[in-house]
Amino acid sequence: MERRSLGRTLWNLVLALLNATLILLALCLWLGWSALSKVEHITDDLAGITETILPVRSEIRALTGQIAETRANIADLREGGGPDLHICTELEAQVARAEQRIGELNESLKRIEADLYPAISDGVEAAFGNLGRSVAVALTGLLGLEAPASQ
Repeated sequence: MERRSLGRTLWNLVLALLNATLILLALCLWLGWSALSKVEHITDDLAGITETILPVRSEIRALTGQIAETRANIADLREGGGPDLHICTELEAQVARAEQRIGELNESLKRIEADLYPAISDGVEAAFGNLGRSVAVALTGLLGLEAPASQ
């Protein structure tokens, strides 16, 4: 049987530690890449939602301005006292319905915006929660142990 020297044994130990470190580094890079891709998908979805909401909000502002202008015109017609006062009443009713609908749209947008913040939080938690679970499964697999139970 051949005798090993202490230097050779230490050199093999250093190589084994370097090898293990490189494997863990590669695993961390892969898991980080995975998490970042999930976060990228979440931000793309949120950007799409935001691109949808912002034009609607600006359109609502424009409509609100037009309704205010229409109300002013109706008030001018009423002051003129022309024969078409019943038309002014009908126009006021239509403007009131439009204002009510704009109010409902504003409330819907507020609810959507309020739901965005929990969605962001849940998405990030899901991305990094899966990352932690993936690390645990990979490490237990490397150690030859049974994978942890899903929660």
